[in-house]
Amino acid sequence: MFIINSVYLWVLLVIVVSCGYIIIYRMFREKADAKEAKEIAYKLMLYAEKNLGSGEEKFAWVVNRFYEILPDSVRKLLKEEYIEDFLQNSYDELKNILNDGNK
Repeated sequence: MFIINSVYLWVLLVIVVSCGYIIIYRMFREKADAKEAKEIAYKLMLYAEKNLGSGEEKFAWVVNRFYEILPDSVRKLLKEEYIEDFLQNSYDELKNILNDGNK
């Protein structure tokens, strides 16, 4: 009986450790993905600032280009409004950093 209980404990321990590892990995991966997405957004914004006309035209170009870069699987999950919000927040964050030097 003790052997059976210890086997169950080991199996339970392996499951708990595996789940913990997966959760922690996903948290760090999501942060890395968000950072990479912001870097791409900043590059697109810089290009638009240097090469395009009005503010609305620049923003529309950045949204369309960013949306095109996304993989099809992600594009199906995200609405264009979410992309617009993400890009606007990224722009505001970048503007704050350039103005204040703070995040």
